[in-house]
Amino acid sequence: MSGSRVEFSERAYEDVYRATFPTVWSIVRRLARTDEEAEDACQHAYLALYRYWSAGTLREPPAHLLYRAARRAAIDALRRRHRGIRLFERLPKGDTPADDVSGPLARALAKLRPEDATLVMLQGAAGLSYEELAQIDGKSVASVRSRLFRARQQLGRLYEDEGGTW
Repeated sequence: MSGSRVEFSERAYEDVYRATFPTVWSIVRRLARTDEEAEDACQHAYLALYRYWSAGTLREPPAHLLYRAARRAAIDALRRRHRGIRLFERLPKGDTPADDVSGPLARALAKLRPEDATLVMLQGAAGLSYEELAQIDGKSVASVRSRLFRARQQLGRLYEDEGGTW
């Protein structure tokens, strides 16, 4: 399924779904506050893949479109949430529960720019090469290498600031 001209069939779509869902879910759930928000982002990504692929207009490997659409949907959800938070901050303060995080790495990842966090996660969780990440991101390989290097350095600093030890 790594070729860009895989013929669409329901079976091929199901195979891509089974192969990619754990990675897609981990990416969008890391950015989403709730499971419902993550489910919406996943649904958006898989629907985009289905539309392009079934119409015969898919010009890249299915997983690349899927990862890009999932990342975009998750970032859009994050931006909507942040807009809501900024509006909420104008209201009188009350007791609000602290964010539920699973440790220093999760807190450090949450502090990275969403674009950088998903790039790090795509490489780590999905094992994508620089070339594949560049194709997904629509950037040059050099640009992806540079962004990943800076993101990893920043993640290391943030991890230590959050109390993580190597």
